[in-house]
Amino acid sequence: MAAKEKKVKKKKSWFRRILKWTGITLLVLILAIIIIPIVFKDELKQMVLDEVNSSLKADVKMGDFDLTFLSTFPNLSVHLYDVSVTGRTEFKGVKLADIKEIEATVGLWDVIGGDQIEIDEVHITDATFDVRVAPDGKANYDITIPTEEQENPEEPSNFKLSLQEYTLNNINLVYDDQAGDMYAAIKNLNHTGTGDLTADVIDFATSTTMDELSFEMEGLSYLSRVKTTADANLLMEFTENTSKFTLKENKFALNNFAFDIDGFYEMLKDHDQMDLKLNAKEISFKDLLSLVPAFYHSGYESMIAKGNVKMAGEVKGRMDDKNMPGWDFGLDVNKASIRYP
Repeated sequence: MAAKEKKVKKKKSWFRRILKWTGITLLVLILAIIIIPIVFKDELKQMVLDEVNSSLKADVKMGDFDLTFLSTFPNLSVHLYDVSVTGRTEFKGVKLADIKEIEATVGLWDVIGGDQIEIDEVHITDATFDVRVAPDGKANYDITIPTEEQENPEEPSNFKLSLQEYTLNNINLVYDDQAGDMYAAIKNLNHTGTGDLTADVIDFATSTTMDELSFEMEGLSYLSRVKTTADANLLMEFTENTSKFTLKENKFALNNFAFDIDGFYEMLKDHDQMDLKLNAKEISFKDLLSLVPAFYHSGYESMIAKGNVKMAGEVKGRMDDKNMPGWDFGLDVNKASIRYP
């Protein structure tokens, strides 16, 4: 009887120890979750500012800065708020970027160790980009300080991009190229990309939506406030002398006009090689007319259009200073007509 009581007491003692050390472990974890963001917040903020100031010839401003731990455990989530990049010299006062929030996921042990910090994810939310190219070809996005002009060119960067995922949420962009006589505007771009961008062979998946896409060149309007979607899987292969991009499963839509593209584009040392095929399965004539601004923005819903359209195209061959690839496009319109009620 006494032996049994000793065994019971021994079991209870071990059980209490387990509970005790489990409780201590949980307490340490909770304290770490609270303390780590506080301890490293100012240090990490200064590292970000130092990196920006050493590599960019632009005025960069940043509002609040925060660290979170719970949602991305065991990594740290860095939040930068109200970030702006404003040009100097020719583009003085022009905001290249005005970003409400940038979130980056970094390794906890990188921060604690104080070595180079790897960035695994980047998420940009509520941003406006104003990209300009002057008539002389100078661009306001050319703000990187050349290596030979940097104060400590041999000093390695504090950060290393090791992206596995990135997102762009509610992005507005204007591209005004006066040298090339081109203009583009995008309203409410939402985009996600996933894949190991540090590998030599990358299986990359993307999804994109735009509320409005406009494009003009040499005075002609090619797209005007076109609603755009694109889901594309891309195989990217990089070697020392080549970069090859192969389109896998994909689907694109411009307003009601849907199509897909197959093939590859390869960048070689002295030329580019491509073999791309566009395929638009049979669609209604009205879907094709959705790309024409005069139709789509005025009475498109009430317009009565009959007939079907098939479209196919191909671009194939070599492109360099002396050669252009061959191309072939065909449009088959069957019994098409338009009538307004």
